Amino acid sequence: MTSDDRRLFLGRIYTFRASDQAVHSTARLAIFTDAVLAIAATVLVLDLHVVADQHGNGLAHQINEQRATLASIFLGFLWITGTWILSHRSLRQLRGVDHYMTLLVVAGALTITLIPFATLLLGVGYGHGDFWVGVEAVSIVILLGAALSAIGTDYAHRRGLLVTASDPAQRRAALTIWYVVLGLVVLAVVTAPFAPWFALACVVVTRISALLPLGSDRAGLPGDLGPSTQ
Repeated sequence: MTSDDRRLFLGRIYTFRASDQAVHSTARLAIFTDAVLAIAATVLVLDLHVVADQHGNGLAHQINEQRATLASIFLGFLWITGTWILSHRSLRQLRGVDHYMTLLVVAGALTITLIPFATLLLGVGYGHGDFWVGVEAVSIVILLGAALSAIGTDYAHRRGLLVTASDPAQRRAALTIWYVVLGLVVLAVVTAPFAPWFALACVVVTRISALLPLGSDRAGLPGDLGPSTQ
């Protein structure tokens, strides 16, 4: 079999070129992502437990004994909520996904499954010398998610998967926000071993920023169902 024959044979089996791949609905991908987020949110609370208590100590004692775990759960839920908003926003702007875009979204879902682990490290390390390990774990997972999101957004633009082409000024503004968030996360990764609380503050700022409504959420833009459904 010649090299041309082999290429022809492989071409019948695989479709490596993105331009040859079918574009299908984002519906099942959105359901998958929502399920992963829901499971991750549930796993967060599995670290809570009832502390062996003495007579006379009440709920306040239980909360105080697990304050680090509760704080890490709160951060994890804040993180998951922001991730859901970003995921919903990005999928809403797509007319569909091809094979490669599907893989990028699923890879992003993998970082979601790491959220409970990262926040657990954060809670366990509170009050200890290795607290920075949890902060760095959280920062690295966020960095991975941000990088995959950026790659996916760029691919969607180049592949023409968006409902409508984005306005250049709007795209520049979105990139500016992404660069700021990325810079804060990288700063958190670098400074975690030396200034863990500063690094954690950077992380919290990025998670809060994910909750803010962007221009793409404005009524009348692609993906908006309109006033008749409200």
